[in-house]
Amino acid sequence: MPVFYSHDFPNFTISETFKLIDAKGLELAGNTLGELLVNLERKTGIFVIPNDEPKYFKYFNTRQSSEFMLVDIHITRGGEVICPKQDLDFVLLPTDKVDAGLLGC
Repeated sequence: MPVFYSHDFPNFTISETFKLIDAKGLELAGNTLGELLVNLERKTGIFVIPNDEPKYFKYFNTRQSSEFMLVDIHITRGGEVICPKQDLDFVLLPTDKVDAGLLGC
């Protein structure tokens, strides 16, 4: 299953001795980016939808919240970083890492 990362599910944590420790992220079912985001809400309540601008996403802690963060979603696949923009039909592979993070591109 693809693994989802965000500020709520980080790629790594920092130990008390300031060493980076890999984090597991959140495994979510989804054959497409859209399916993965639907399953993210089902599993955690986090609601992610495309922003009005054609590139970024609004990241809400809950569907009922009016406050959100803008995030950029990137897919890491075999060492390559892919920016699917807002293509909810973007096909995911089981080994993909989906990162909703800083506005990057």
